[in-house]
Amino acid sequence: MSDDETLADVRIVLVGDEGCGKTSLVMSLLEDEWVDTVPRRLDRVLIPADVTPENVTTSIVDLSVKGEDENWLVSELRHANVICVVYSVTDENTVDGIQTKWLPLIRQAFGEYHETPVILVGNKSDGTSNNTDKILPIMEANTEVETCVECSARTMKNVSEIFYYAQKAVIYPTRPLYDADTKQLTDRARKALIRVFKVCDRDNDGYLSDTELNDFQKLCFGIPLTSTALEDVKRAVADGCPDGVASDSLMLAGFLYLHLLFIERGRHETTWAVLRKFGYEANLKLAEDYLYPRIVVPVGCSTELSPEGTQFVSALFEKYDEDKDGCLSPSELQNLFSVCPAPVITKDNILALETNQRGWLTYNGYMAYWNMTTLINLTQTFEQLAYLGFPVGRSGPGRAGNTLDAIRVTRERKKDLENHGTDRKVFQCLVVGAKDAGKTVFMQSLAGRGMADVAQIGRRHSPFVINRVKVKEESKYLLLREVDVLSPQDALGSGETSADVVAFLYDVSNPESFAFCATVYQKYFHRGVD
Repeated sequence: MSDDETLADVRIVLVGDEGCGKTSLVMSLLEDEWVDTVPRRLDRVLIPADVTPENVTTSIVDLSVKGEDENWLVSELRHANVICVVYSVTDENTVDGIQTKWLPLIRQAFGEYHETPVILVGNKSDGTSNNTDKILPIMEANTEVETCVECSARTMKNVSEIFYYAQKAVIYPTRPLYDADTKQLTDRARKALIRVFKVCDRDNDGYLSDTELNDFQKLCFGIPLTSTALEDVKRAVADGCPDGVASDSLMLAGFLYLHLLFIERGRHETTWAVLRKFGYEANLKLAEDYLYPRIVVPVGCSTELSPEGTQFVSALFEKYDEDKDGCLSPSELQNLFSVCPAPVITKDNILALETNQRGWLTYNGYMAYWNMTTLINLTQTFEQLAYLGFPVGRSGPGRAGNTLDAIRVTRERKKDLENHGTDRKVFQCLVVGAKDAGKTVFMQSLAGRGMADVAQIGRRHSPFVINRVKVKEESKYLLLREVDVLSPQDALGSGETSADVVAFLYDVSNPESFAFCATVYQKYFHRGVD
């Protein structure tokens, strides 16, 4: 691939039998008129973004087939984002070549079930010949074919449109969104749009009210809907999806149907504008930098929720606590995290958190969870906040936001010691002790559980317990971390020895229990005096 081509946002490759007019099409595009004499081989053409409708840099490759072997063609095809298969409407042999040569060659390059879009281009349509009856079956039998455009390099008919459609096929691909066989949204598209709906349903009532619809419209497109436009949208949905509108609001089924309408009417760029605002890339996965923004945490510093992050997760609790009892039942908890790809709070790790007598997560336990993961697993916090929609309200024109605003990096611990004070909110305490010293009971007491509760837990318990504590009338979070040291010779990692404080637990009736703690202390935590 050339250096110029690596700069392109969209790489269009033209293939087709010799004499079908590929080079003439490119020359007509460049000169904006018919060119009588064209070169036998055209160099790659780089079109700057400011002259394209979609504002993307575009590389056009006229793939000459004369004298080239199949391996070279396959290699060149693999660089394409979109492929235009050019045929002559006046030559049926070039039409036959679409299925006998070019589509098989494209599959050889990308695989049998690839998603690289293909556009059929019928050149030389300035005459009277018509091969529509042959082209339609080809389109129906090959799902990678996005569309077919007839054109004429001589009369300039649809020349610029071909390359515009090619750009759109890359920027707003249809196949990730729409299953041509079932005439329905793909599973991936449904899943992504369900997440969008749930994030926009601010009161969690299962409807998008007019206010929520307008907020959604302004977020994605920058302008509100008029009251007439709102009614038109709901009427169009109600006509085609009886379960799509209720209580004069748009339901999930209606939201999905609305996007199906956009796609079927050739307006899939509307759906893509929504999906990209919510962080999705062309593969309908959230972008890496949307999920995991770059952050630098210097040695001696830690990470906590910022005021914005705290406010966001607190509002989520209020949104999903449907019965307003101050706890999240299993179904409420599942509903809250349903937009995340994997279970978040399981039966095992909920033991690290405060629950009510029924084992339901309290507000304190919920907020403690977020403070714990932000301290010990920032990547997980970033990911969950991204799926839950934190970046959405912080996005700018044409771009998604990220989760950095939800996090603050604390001051270095050494400076806190020098200043005899800290503004940190979360502290980690390492709990060390020999077996049967009572570590589990000690730790679970922080979450409000007694010995009877611990007896029911048995061996299934979390190595962490966190809860809110009062320190000089200020609320802080204390994270207890049990270290499973079977003998004083076991090695402790730097992450364990760098805790803020260490608690040594020993059995007063067992001298060996105290000796165990003393040995670990001497080995890892004693600071000798010079």
